[in-house]
Amino acid sequence: MELQQKLPADIFFPDIDEATKQFIDATRAQSRALASAEPHPMTFNVEAIRRLTPEARAAFRYIWEREQQRYEEFQRRKLMN
Repeated sequence: MELQQKLPADIFFPDIDEATKQFIDATRAQSRALASAEPHPMTFNVEAIRRLTPEARAAFRYIWEREQQRYEEFQRRKLMN
């Protein structure tokens, strides 16, 4: 799926390791019950991202892409109803 919003192309985002993915997914699943049912686009500060460590950028990208996909899928479903 092609995301509508894009992260800056001039910032290197390394791949994320499987253990970190699993940790993020588990944390997200636990927090989902506390979060609003309606997703919203996740904003970001480009300059702050530039200052992150490569590992933090990888985690940010993973979280951001998943949330962006969730938001766009929600919008598509909303338009179909």
